[in-house]
Amino acid sequence: MVKESRVLEGLVAAIKRRQAILFAGAGVSMTVSLPSWSTLVEHIAHELEIDLSDFRGTDLNHLTLAEYYRLKQGSIGPLRSWMDRNWSIPEETLKKSRVHKLICKLDFPIIYTTNFDRNLETSFDLQGKEYVKVVNAKDIARIRPGVSQIVKYHGDFDDDGSIVIAETDYLERLSFESPLDIKFRSDALGKTILFIGYSMTD
Repeated sequence: MVKESRVLEGLVAAIKRRQAILFAGAGVSMTVSLPSWSTLVEHIAHELEIDLSDFRGTDLNHLTLAEYYRLKQGSIGPLRSWMDRNWSIPEETLKKSRVHKLICKLDFPIIYTTNFDRNLETSFDLQGKEYVKVVNAKDIARIRPGVSQIVKYHGDFDDDGSIVIAETDYLERLSFESPLDIKFRSDALGKTILFIGYSMTD
């Protein structure tokens, strides 16, 4: 208990000094009832007329299905459009989200997120807080001192090419040599990193 208390005290101190980076996963978006990965898998299977019962007991997941989807459809565009429509949360819902309010209130200098949706950006808008959205190398030039950064680590609905959703996307990211990977390594030096919304089911 003493050790846990010290860890929490250290985290609080780092947040107050703006020396903490937030890394937000799918669980943050699921607090406002966004569909889970299993819903995405079901949608892709339906679109491709695949019977998921044929794959019980296998390692079939959204990465494999999204890869097959891209090959069959020629691009991830239609799937991205479906996600964009279905993963957009009404502003009234976001206004009531304690998690999103706290994220804005705690004033993290940098927030990394693996979520494609715009819920963090919308929450900042609703709270009247300024931010810079970073999706690619060009956006890094727009960073301004004292303004929070929302780094879309796995891409953004506004740019199909940025979205990391299929197997080849993840394999490319495993090199950890993209501009955002290099930025993250630089940002993390000497900082406390708080991960929220991550679990084995994200």
